[in-house]
Amino acid sequence: MSYPVARALLNNPSRLMLYFQAIFWRIFVSIRMFLHELAFPRPLTPRFVKYIDTTLTAMPGRVRLVFYTPKDYKAPGNEDKKYPCIVNFHAGGFVLGVATDDCRWATAVCEQADTIVCSVDYRRAPEHPFPTAVDDGADAVMWIWDHADELGIDGDRIGVS
Repeated sequence: MSYPVARALLNNPSRLMLYFQAIFWRIFVSIRMFLHELAFPRPLTPRFVKYIDTTLTAMPGRVRLVFYTPKDYKAPGNEDKKYPCIVNFHAGGFVLGVATDDCRWATAVCEQADTIVCSVDYRRAPEHPFPTAVDDGADAVMWIWDHADELGIDGDRIGVS
């Protein structure tokens, strides 16, 4: 937790209680998701991860983008193929969850629709108050669109879920 965030939480006792509740639920959800990922069939592991700097929010920071790709992504003979991309924002009400929570869904989309899935690990409340997560999502979509060619993404076929 960064110093300005810690100071903001300590100066506002109601936010401090929200912070501790969020920590409790995040631990509970992490255990649940760990067990979820152990079940068969196993989901894909992310092919690669990118970290981007935020540009829209008042709270500067970095956002992690987790990429799930079809099996033939960047395979010999397919280096120039452009894939559609779905930018995914995991559930959790901007408070809970991480980008890899939707790994089973991403696996299904990659395998059945031959699509790249980019899951955004936006910054969560209460450490980063609204609208930080929304701004992180907008930053992610703009970054993916700007870097579509180097990622093997068709810039005209980017969707959001």
